[in-house]
Amino acid sequence: MKSGQIPIFLALATLLSCSSYYLTEQSRRIHEEFWSSGDILHGRLMENSPHQTPVFRFKGQKNGPAVLIIGGTHGNETAGFEAATLLLKRFADAPPAKGTLFIIPEANRVAVLKNKRRIPVPKGVDIEKGNLNRCYPGDPDGLPMERMAHQITELIRSENVDLLLDLHESRFFHLEKKREGAYSGLGQTLIYTPDEEATWLGMIVLDKLNGTIPPGIKQFSMLERPIEKSAAWSAGVHFNIPAFTTETCRKLPLKERIDYQIRIVMTILEEKGML
Repeated sequence: MKSGQIPIFLALATLLSCSSYYLTEQSRRIHEEFWSSGDILHGRLMENSPHQTPVFRFKGQKNGPAVLIIGGTHGNETAGFEAATLLLKRFADAPPAKGTLFIIPEANRVAVLKNKRRIPVPKGVDIEKGNLNRCYPGDPDGLPMERMAHQITELIRSENVDLLLDLHESRFFHLEKKREGAYSGLGQTLIYTPDEEATWLGMIVLDKLNGTIPPGIKQFSMLERPIEKSAAWSAGVHFNIPAFTTETCRKLPLKERIDYQIRIVMTILEEKGML
């Protein structure tokens, strides 16, 4: 080990010690069971760095679509990485009937450990360079989140991913009434790429979810066009595949938000014939 280098496990332990939140007990047990080894571990992004994070793969017995689920793009959007972690156990116990499912539970692992939206960047650099969802399609020689975005982009390319879901949260409900000119939240929305398949899948999700939610601000809405340089935007622009940014509202109880995220994922996988 060179002078000044810190082993990755010590770096992550240091980050964990200063975090204000890290995983529910159920997700922590899943983390301990699957994180380091096993047949479902496909590989690691940003290997041998503090940003190292695993990619898991679940393969059906029949050929079918390849779907990528990303959690933890923003480290303070808890339901996304909690849902992605719970899905590991679900598909380890019952793999897809067909196709291949890839899951990255904690894409910006350092931000997740610190319960922050983004990671710090050098002084004078745009702070959004530490925001993974503003770094796509990435840069192999850039700052850490630019490199992470590049590696996720290369995963999409090399594995011929057909559909992407990036699990997010928002502080406010999208349907919440606000004073004119105030920030409009994205909570309880599906932000989709402007193509026929994404539109159809989004409508199916809304029909199923909203059928179980009383009328009001908790119901889901569809919004077209993910934000530029996000994972979903990049999947649509660079690979011409349907993609979603899923947004639950952080005003809701965590368990409810996690349930919505999982139901969105499962509804889309069912419609794709993977379950």
